[in-house]
Amino acid sequence: MGNNNSAARGKAPGVNSIMWDTLTDLANLPLLPPIAIMQSGLPAVGTAVNRYGVYKSDPQGRGRRTNWSMIRFLYDGGDFARNEARDLRALHANIKGTLDDGSKYFALHPKTFRIVPDTFLDGVIRIREDVGRPLTSAQKAKLYHEEYVPLCELLGIPAKDIEPDLKSFYEYYEDLILNTMTYNDTVKYLTTRSIELPARFKYFKSAQPYADAAYKRWAYPAMKVSVIGALHPLYRERFDLPWSDHDKARYKKLCGRLNRYAKLVPRPLRYNPAALGVMLGMHGPNLVTMEELERIEVKKAEYEANKKLRAEQPAAR
Repeated sequence: MGNNNSAARGKAPGVNSIMWDTLTDLANLPLLPPIAIMQSGLPAVGTAVNRYGVYKSDPQGRGRRTNWSMIRFLYDGGDFARNEARDLRALHANIKGTLDDGSKYFALHPKTFRIVPDTFLDGVIRIREDVGRPLTSAQKAKLYHEEYVPLCELLGIPAKDIEPDLKSFYEYYEDLILNTMTYNDTVKYLTTRSIELPARFKYFKSAQPYADAAYKRWAYPAMKVSVIGALHPLYRERFDLPWSDHDKARYKKLCGRLNRYAKLVPRPLRYNPAALGVMLGMHGPNLVTMEELERIEVKKAEYEANKKLRAEQPAAR
């Protein structure tokens, strides 16, 4: 009953919100991946993503679906956000299991399921600070009470599981980082291997070597510093992630460039393409279903079995 009432009260931040303006701006794009990384730091999320996710087998597809899902969830036109919240709950309803320490997890547990708006809130505040456009106290209060809380309610999070103000939220969130989050296999992959190569071309494969070279020269150095630099400092410090004075200087330089880009390029030209699509009424790719995830698991198991079999066979002479 509490979840249904919360969902009935909830609403998307919308196109005039701080959250929408920050998360759909291409000037902030290099600083967005750590939001997903912080989500995976929660043991339940990291374990579930590692078990059910396709972030290794189909990173481009997962990235597209996640991007469109985020935009639909933030958009206040039509029924996009409400339908997306419903679909997200349906997808996660059967995601449950056991953590490494033997404890049980369930994706729809309020403290687990709200990690998405939690990291949106924290990410927006810190991104705006890092790129030199910090929010005022009044804007932070608006972000919390008029955007974050309704977003939690839209996901069906009961009011009793939402802190009354931003100060209380950060007491909860920082305790979560210091005492609950982990540096698990999912986080390790997302901060290392996943950013080493650009998207694989489905067509025009002859151009792949040129894309690889350009990515290695220009994009990878920025991604390497941003996926660590844009993490919450407490998380970075707790797990002693590599972060030198040189890295800090590079991150500050990157943020300065992003700020200059935002000043030079008009906002309509800095829109995430998915945001433009959603505002034009396009739905974009659907969320992956549990049935699709199960088929992926079967294929992965078959691939590993065949790989093991080939390794055990003596080399042909």
